[in-house]
Amino acid sequence: MRAIQSLVLVVALAQIIGSIGILRVIPNRYEAEHVALVRFIESGCTAATTRTLSAGTIRTCELCDVDLVVRPNCPPEPLDVVLVLLGYASPSGNDREISRRWIEAAIDALAMPENRHVQVGIVYVRKTSTIRLDLTNDEGDVKRMSRIEYVNAGSLPGDYPCFSCGFDLAARVLRDSEHKRSVIVYIGGMIDFPLIEPDDESFYLDWVRGAAVAKRAADKLVVGCPFSTPCKSYSTRPWWREATPGFYFEGPGPGRFADALEDLIPGPLPTSIESLVVDESVPNALDYVPDSAEPPPAFTDPPTGLLRWSFTAPITSGIPITLTYRVKPRDGITMPLSTTFASGQVALTDTARLSRLVPIPSSVLTVTGPCEAIATTTPTPTNLPEPTGTPRLTATPALVPTATMTPTPAPIFLPLLLHEHCDSRRARADVVLVIDASSSMQESAVPGSALTKLDAAIAAAQAFVDQLALDSGDQVAIVSFNAMARLEHALTADRDAIRFALSEIRTERQTCIVCGVSAAADELASDRTIKSNRAVMVLLTDGRSNPRPVSEAVTEAERLKADGAVIFTIGLGNELDDAALEHIASRPEYFYRAPKAEDLTSIYRAIAVEIPCPMESYWGRR
Repeated sequence: MRAIQSLVLVVALAQIIGSIGILRVIPNRYEAEHVALVRFIESGCTAATTRTLSAGTIRTCELCDVDLVVRPNCPPEPLDVVLVLLGYASPSGNDREISRRWIEAAIDALAMPENRHVQVGIVYVRKTSTIRLDLTNDEGDVKRMSRIEYVNAGSLPGDYPCFSCGFDLAARVLRDSEHKRSVIVYIGGMIDFPLIEPDDESFYLDWVRGAAVAKRAADKLVVGCPFSTPCKSYSTRPWWREATPGFYFEGPGPGRFADALEDLIPGPLPTSIESLVVDESVPNALDYVPDSAEPPPAFTDPPTGLLRWSFTAPITSGIPITLTYRVKPRDGITMPLSTTFASGQVALTDTARLSRLVPIPSSVLTVTGPCEAIATTTPTPTNLPEPTGTPRLTATPALVPTATMTPTPAPIFLPLLLHEHCDSRRARADVVLVIDASSSMQESAVPGSALTKLDAAIAAAQAFVDQLALDSGDQVAIVSFNAMARLEHALTADRDAIRFALSEIRTERQTCIVCGVSAAADELASDRTIKSNRAVMVLLTDGRSNPRPVSEAVTEAERLKADGAVIFTIGLGNELDDAALEHIASRPEYFYRAPKAEDLTSIYRAIAVEIPCPMESYWGRR
């Protein structure tokens, strides 16, 4: 095991040394001409980009194929919608059913599966209003969280609606959105209580205050009053006038209301992509294999490693452009090193002369070293005794010898008994547990159970910590992330402190994965680390990165891995970016899928075993 650890240290040192000076900077004279036209307002068109290497490691005598896929897209302008649902209804079961029908009609009108640019959030209004769902394009989540509980207004002492509270929360849902177009949709009535509460004017004033907040936060305030009796007829004050003109609807049927919502969905942009340039920079340790690109690049510059492809209209939105080329290691590489493709970018200009630069996610290729010549041996002929003949009683006076061919040696299979044992007591680690603390982690871990996904994650993390040898040199830190990251506790060997830090994790909106990765990287670079310990990050998330793109997390993880850290990723549920989580992990098998929350404990325990005794240390994985 000592020999294995020494070899790992030598390879890691060689990788760090070899990575110095790897990245090239493309000279300014090679910049695409139209990039200078980028204005403060970026083009609404963009491109999804990926880079795939045919191998993660090669030797100096081997080649690597690089595939670039650019999917240009001019999506419609995004629309964010917050449904504000009133939790009060009349005792009539018919009115409650009408309210549910209006909510379903609103969701159907937004048609999220077809309109990927539409996101919906939900706020529930009663005495204490709550955000039931942050902005999402998942129609299933929206339908599930829109099934609200209706109570009779005034049936519980003091349980009257706080309209301004609900609209404040709707504004908060929209506050962190990067999208320009937004709508707040209120479904319910402005309930008067002349028979229950003498001071019913306070409810009206509260409604007016809340509606003002909604109209400042969103482009439109749409109001739907879904009751069998016209809302205006039983209201003593004109509360409906606070809706955006032309966007107040009432009655038992949601037809006009749903049509109005459907009309608010943005259509395709009037612009298209006029030109598109793909720049790729081959790292210093590699050379582009001439004439290997398909299609051929419009420009190459061997000294800088620049490859450039140029495309002009017609460029079809949504149709991928695939570019391939081949690289080989440069001569003279004698030690293992890792080199990073990190300068790729796509520059596009639309027909409105607006431009956008889109980076291509970085990729790492490791050159393990020179190819060793395979020694071949020529079998030594075996001296065989001269053939002998048996005399025959014939008239032939002499014997004729018969030649015998030398047999070809057959392979010999020798049984090999190998027993390897990892002594985990001799391998210590500094581990940062990075845990998703977005609002979705408050969902039930098991349908009908009070146990949340966050509860399951905390229990699994605690089981993981219990397996660490904190008394013998291991350390652990806790990082939570949502809209930003929080270091819940720095690296420590204090189990009680970690247990308390886990219990203090609180959820908020959004899932900034790169924030969590960056916070872990900062902690692993702090003076609290033990230099002889292995740096490890274990990332858990149950959703897709927002508002920052997941490509930033991939890039940050590549830097962390280049510094020698080992990264494990865990994806909980089905709403995941599997490819990104696999790229963030140090190895594809270090990405674990947890379809259900109850799978987390076994996954964390498996990782706790893998950290001190990685499988590559054993014969079968060398």
